[in-house]
Amino acid sequence: MPDLPEDLLAAVNDQAQARVQRNVQGYAKYLTPQAIDSLRGSFSGVPPRVSRYEIDSPEARGADFTVSVRYFVRDQAFVVRNRWHKEGDRWMIVHAERLWADGEHRPGILSRLAARLMRVLRHR
Repeated sequence: MPDLPEDLLAAVNDQAQARVQRNVQGYAKYLTPQAIDSLRGSFSGVPPRVSRYEIDSPEARGADFTVSVRYFVRDQAFVVRNRWHKEGDRWMIVHAERLWADGEHRPGILSRLAARLMRVLRHR
């Protein structure tokens, strides 16, 4: 497991903590419009409230880093994988997706279509 740059680790923790605290603005400030679209398309319905998180398996990918964060909902967990890219002096998420275990209910066609529609509308 590679070491994350200190400023990236701080950003990952800040965003995950904002998610735990249900601070939408604090969570979203790290998401590019493309990341918002990809994240919406990978969830079915409203994302659940979470009580804690753990940083899972960071990977260096050239200048970018892929970091998976495991969020806990009572006795269950789900993973969101984020690709972080440094834009100027800030780390931003350029792609985000919920990972699904075998047998888990995945987003339906309507969720994926709604995410695509939002993407088209945002670009107009």
